[in-house]
Amino acid sequence: MDATEPDLSARWKRFTEAHWGREPAAVPFPPGLRPEQVYRAVAAACAPPGDTTPSVRFATPQGRLRTPGTLLPGPDDPTLDAYRGRLNHQLDGHSWLLSVHQPLWRDFALWARVRDLVSGLWQAVGRPALPVTAELAVGEHCTGPDAPAPRPGSFVLTWVLDGTMTVRLWPEHTGTEFQLAAGSGDLLYWPAGCRHLDHYADRCTTLRITVPARRPAALTHVRELIADRMQQDPAYAGTPGTLPFPPPAGPDGQIGAAEPVADTARLFARTAAGPELARELRTAWVARRSAAGLEPVPPPRPAVPPAPGTRLRASAEIFRLPDGRGRAVWAANGHTLGVDGPAAERVRARLRSGAPFTVRDLGRSTGMRDDVLLPLLSHLHRIRAVEPVNGDGAE
Repeated sequence: MDATEPDLSARWKRFTEAHWGREPAAVPFPPGLRPEQVYRAVAAACAPPGDTTPSVRFATPQGRLRTPGTLLPGPDDPTLDAYRGRLNHQLDGHSWLLSVHQPLWRDFALWARVRDLVSGLWQAVGRPALPVTAELAVGEHCTGPDAPAPRPGSFVLTWVLDGTMTVRLWPEHTGTEFQLAAGSGDLLYWPAGCRHLDHYADRCTTLRITVPARRPAALTHVRELIADRMQQDPAYAGTPGTLPFPPPAGPDGQIGAAEPVADTARLFARTAAGPELARELRTAWVARRSAAGLEPVPPPRPAVPPAPGTRLRASAEIFRLPDGRGRAVWAANGHTLGVDGPAAERVRARLRSGAPFTVRDLGRSTGMRDDVLLPLLSHLHRIRAVEPVNGDGAE
């Protein structure tokens, strides 16, 4: 089965009814992705300076190499087969594994295909509240860490795009071991609470999606948001400095916490309770909904201001979140923008119809002024929510 077929949602429904939240499983589920398409994203992530970031990992039986150098894809490796052939020769046939963490944002077409793939699953089980993690890997006869990975609070989906792999799994609280084998077009699934050990066999290429499934995962996410907002507050400026010990006692004779630390704690509490953080969390949620959880998202493309006669059509669903009287936040492809007034809702309704339109006709039918409509459509084009028809203004 192909991920682009109309019955993808039905296939996900059957999958979740049979396997979701139960035991690990390996099932046929071709994702509609080509290994060469995946390799381009891997190679782009390995180009300098990405080759020195923690997101790129190259391993051999001796362990992870911190400076893999020429073992990473380069200009002389135009295809995955060419890269495999060079590496197998350079390593004298020894096993190896190249994995890249969060590479999809570099390629909008690939990101969009994966988003459409997992969206059918979210329709069946609910939307992820936190960002999901994507990992691409290519390897030859390489096993994961000597010790099974720590028990995660996430469920995992691994598509084998080419070659074969096996995974050993130890679900928590069961004392049971599973061993799953998968070939090209198969999907490996295990629920939260499984330790696992991967073995990438011959010519293996995979896509792995990891989805936080337990509440503690939200702590890190929220803590980072609060820290970012705190650092924008002038009260956070400066350094704690040094204090005498024991610190001076208060009028009541009691010794309190070090004031710079206590002051930071109070600022943390105020920031967490403030309306700005609640709004930021709401806005992040609608953006995440439009991205199917795949963050980071591809950046906006260069602006191409439309002319009155430019014909456009909607190319992505626009999600709407109310944001106060007469205001709303729109989200598409993981990006957001604020809009005001009823004319904006008439524009969104026209876009949802799917019919092409000219900028001039859209303004007439919705009553939106050109000085508001043209920047709005330019922004929507930048985030790939609208596209020119018949190549008008296309990139």
